Amino acid sequence: MKTGLKAVISLLLCFVLIGSFPMVGFAASAKITTCDETCEFCPTIIVPGNGQSSVCVTDDNGDFILDKSGNKIAAFPAYFQVDKIVSRVLFPLLLSLAAQRDVGLSDALADVIDTSFGINACDLDGKVVTNVVTEKFPYPYSKCSAYEQSLINMNIPFNRYPTELPKDHLYYFAYNSMGNHMEIADELYDYIQMVREQTGHDKVNLVPLSQGASVTSAMLDYHPDVMEQLHKVMFVVPAIHGSTVFGDIFTGRVSFLNSSYLYNGFFENMRLFDESTARLIEILLRVLPDEVIMASLDKSVQHLMENTMIRSTSMWALVPPEDYPAAAQKYLSSPEMASIRRQTDRYYQAQLHAYDNIQKLVEKGVQVFDVAEYDYPNIDLGERWNKMNGDFILHLDSTSLGAYSANCGDTLPAGYNQKNTHCTNAAHNHISPDRVVDASAGLLPDTTFYFDGQRHDLTQHNDVILKLAMKMIADDEITDVYSSPDFPQFLSGRNVQKLLELLDTAQALKASGKSSAAIDAAAAKAQHTLDNNLASGEEITACENELRACLVRAGAAEAEKAERDPSFLRSVSLFLFEHYGSNGFSELPGLTVKLLFEKIKSLFA
Repeated sequence: MKTGLKAVISLLLCFVLIGSFPMVGFAASAKITTCDETCEFCPTIIVPGNGQSSVCVTDDNGDFILDKSGNKIAAFPAYFQVDKIVSRVLFPLLLSLAAQRDVGLSDALADVIDTSFGINACDLDGKVVTNVVTEKFPYPYSKCSAYEQSLINMNIPFNRYPTELPKDHLYYFAYNSMGNHMEIADELYDYIQMVREQTGHDKVNLVPLSQGASVTSAMLDYHPDVMEQLHKVMFVVPAIHGSTVFGDIFTGRVSFLNSSYLYNGFFENMRLFDESTARLIEILLRVLPDEVIMASLDKSVQHLMENTMIRSTSMWALVPPEDYPAAAQKYLSSPEMASIRRQTDRYYQAQLHAYDNIQKLVEKGVQVFDVAEYDYPNIDLGERWNKMNGDFILHLDSTSLGAYSANCGDTLPAGYNQKNTHCTNAAHNHISPDRVVDASAGLLPDTTFYFDGQRHDLTQHNDVILKLAMKMIADDEITDVYSSPDFPQFLSGRNVQKLLELLDTAQALKASGKSSAAIDAAAAKAQHTLDNNLASGEEITACENELRACLVRAGAAEAEKAERDPSFLRSVSLFLFEHYGSNGFSELPGLTVKLLFEKIKSLFA
């Protein structure tokens, strides 16, 4: 439980926030493909999202530091050295528990934040200054080693979703999520030139995912000549206008620094824990007075922001343009921050120009597509988490390039007519079947696909999104949301990861002759459902449950653990909050006497 609580506290302070590495340009290289001017394929560059590149810790000699299993240690989101953390925190924690006040605990936790997240620290020019290295791929997927391909497949499972695009035309642009944003944008420009040189093609496809869209948006603004070198751009849940989560954090609107919310709702609304776990955490927080807990969280957030976050220009690129002026005034007004401010101001201008630049791509004949996800409330680290539609990490306005929508759980009002902000065809109906989204207000109403209820950080487990992307990069058959009945404008969010694993097990049993009629039937039904792009997430889950039950009976899989009944822990937590607010256990006796005295007094009033 101590380990779990420690992980929770770390998560509170950083969740979607961190990565690091000095960027260098890619030198042009000789042509390495065998295709000629008649090649029907266009080389494709994946620009991954936050944390989707391997950034590893090295020692002072530049050698990778390995864990006990011999694996490289990731620097994203931080470098947690458990022994050092325990030695720094344990004594102040014990003293604070004994004294029921802050006896160096908040300072110890702030030091842990500084040392753990400091692995991603930048200097006052926004340049990474620590011993981290990004593992990069200056050659196509076909030239990658098995290890390198495994790194790529962990984030984009090409091994699961084959494409007709030759593997020597597929590239993965790795970068540090907390590196210097301007340098990363320049590096992407250089990477495109390298790919053109290696493949002999004049134009390339780009597939920017999430944070990768901020890099692409910057490159388009800093290097407008690259527009002539692009054939197709397929944005996938792009952070074109950042994330309100980051906007709230950078402007100081952090939800869990409100003690009333922290002790009643925060953990459950994160949707990372079941209710039993969330309620248990609320109860356990009371082992210390609330002023100790809040002081520790406040100081830790302050250190994370001032010593790590605000020096990363890549993190600034995730602040929405409407929040940037206030955030810059808060953190970048001093003379020492002038260099970082110049860079973030420049990207702020790129953000303001983003729609115009995308429109220029379209006018130049570049095929531009977008994938957006909606109706999944954002994680509640920021105060606006439930004020607008989103996909857990990014708000819909950012990923859809301006689509209009009702809030999560709501629908557009009765009699609502689509805005047609960017659609001039009266015959087009861009209102989602569930009446939540008006896609006509988005910049690309005819080439933006929407996935209902899809969670951002599970995008790589939505097989329909991946199949759509693989189709897009292989040919030009899909030109808009009307091109294929298999890929209409509005589709369902789904997570097929567990079902695919169960199908692998079923197929292995069949190959070994150990299967059964029931398993074969459930597997066939599951595969049929997977092949149907229109099948909902609920249908996927039903197939998963049916196949798992068959495999469990055969002893080939484990039953999923049943969710614990949260009623008791819920009752305890709600009772404590209703009667004692956010006070710690040590404060309860005095408060109880006070409550009893007031009750007795009221009886004789």
